[in-house]
Amino acid sequence: MKKLKFLLMTAMLLLGLSANAQFYSAKTNVLGLATGNLNAEVSMAVSRKMTIHLPVNYNPFTYKFLEDNAKMKNLTIQPGTRYWFTESYMRWFVGMHAIYSRYHIGWKEISEDRYDGWGVGGGFSIGYAKMIAKRWNMEAEMGGSVMWHDYDRYLWKKGGSLPSPGHKVNFVPTKISLAFVYLF
Repeated sequence: MKKLKFLLMTAMLLLGLSANAQFYSAKTNVLGLATGNLNAEVSMAVSRKMTIHLPVNYNPFTYKFLEDNAKMKNLTIQPGTRYWFTESYMRWFVGMHAIYSRYHIGWKEISEDRYDGWGVGGGFSIGYAKMIAKRWNMEAEMGGSVMWHDYDRYLWKKGGSLPSPGHKVNFVPTKISLAFVYLF
């Protein structure tokens, strides 16, 4: 039994050594962190010019230092793919992504309403990655999505109000990023 395990492990190791190398990355969006949005993204190169990505954004905070408890709470997931014009993780790229977001947002100085709901959609992005060290990149990306939203709208007035349900489709910016990327 031990010999069989040893042979299986050796075969898997040799097969793994003969496969093409894959690159992986982990990144965080500095602009998102500046707004209190905790975020991380992992990605993997599936070919020389294609990568797949899974970014997750989370903001659990209520900003009590702002008037009327401003909120930008969200949990957003944006799986996607990118086509790199030169090579994975180098220079210009275009991307496609899906998006799901659960949110509760409102800020009295911007709108008299606050929204509690969720949205789904898909979109495109464009960006540029610049190598700053052997394993580090700086990346800029911008893009947007067409999203379908299902939400309850509340007024800010004291005592609250009964929710006013709503649905709408709109175009929203969903990728505004200046990120540090670690490659491994």
